[in-house]
Amino acid sequence: MRILHLYHDLMNLYGDYGNIQVLSSHLMDQGLDVRTDTKSVGDDIDFSLYDMIYIGPGTETRQETARKDLLSRSHEMISAVLDGTVVLATGNAMELFGDSISSEKCLGLVPMKTVLTDRRYTGDVIVTSPLTGAAVGFINRSSVTDISPEDALFTYLFRAKGLPAERAEGYRYLNLFGTHLIGPVLTKNPRFMDVFVKLLTQRAGKEYEPVSYPLEESIFENTMQQLNRRRR
Repeated sequence: MRILHLYHDLMNLYGDYGNIQVLSSHLMDQGLDVRTDTKSVGDDIDFSLYDMIYIGPGTETRQETARKDLLSRSHEMISAVLDGTVVLATGNAMELFGDSISSEKCLGLVPMKTVLTDRRYTGDVIVTSPLTGAAVGFINRSSVTDISPEDALFTYLFRAKGLPAERAEGYRYLNLFGTHLIGPVLTKNPRFMDVFVKLLTQRAGKEYEPVSYPLEESIFENTMQQLNRRRR
């Protein structure tokens, strides 16, 4: 099992590298050998070698650097997504797979336009999806998007005051997942983590075996309780 942590040195805010660390541990619990490579701007990359590609959040300046580099590799990245490679983009990395960021071209895999703003939006959210049930996360961005509910990964149950009044959160296209939730989102949400463990276990040709992680479940439940009190 090979995982690529792309732009590890640029898009690395909020401890989101923890997504890959904990995911790798869960995959090893499924009996898989896991190797994680780190690549960045200007490196030679063969995306076809990887079962999963992860890109985390970065500043707006670093996002632009990543956008230019990723656009130069658009054919290879798009081919990987169409071939079923599992891809997760968190924070503003998710915007790289839409049509544009403030009129600057992006990969165009998801029908979504992003507009950068002078305002920073921060706050906690609760979202839900048939795939994951309820999930929690934190948003910190200076952008608005126009994701349609038809393409959305999540819908909102709760969002802190001042966050954009968007209809939907995140997206899924084939095995490409994007979400603005950071903090890191997989380690905070055991059922969302399981989505990736199952996909990658199946990709390796093995049968998924449920494993209990009581501490992770307890942390999730405590977070849900705290956020639900704020909804009342």
